[in-house]
Amino acid sequence: MSDVFSLPVLIGTAAAVCSITSFIPQILKIIRERNAESVSLRMYLLTVTGFTLWTLYGVMLHAWPLIVSNVASLACSGTALWCKWRFRDGEPAKG
Repeated sequence: MSDVFSLPVLIGTAAAVCSITSFIPQILKIIRERNAESVSLRMYLLTVTGFTLWTLYGVMLHAWPLIVSNVASLACSGTALWCKWRFRDGEPAKG
């Protein structure tokens, strides 16, 4: 069996997909409702910090799967954090 289809690779890929896609429902809800009052700023600050540290750890180890999955998760959690800031008080005033 190829290393590409080994159990650790499959488990790692599934974990990465779950981590990356877990933010999408929250982001879509915020954008759809244009309101992020119920989103925890502290939680997303901590999450963004965690994915940043995991990415740096992956860079130090030269572990590309770790780097790629955490950069993607960082982008998603960073988007959620940006949405929290953008829609923190509901729809921003136009004008």
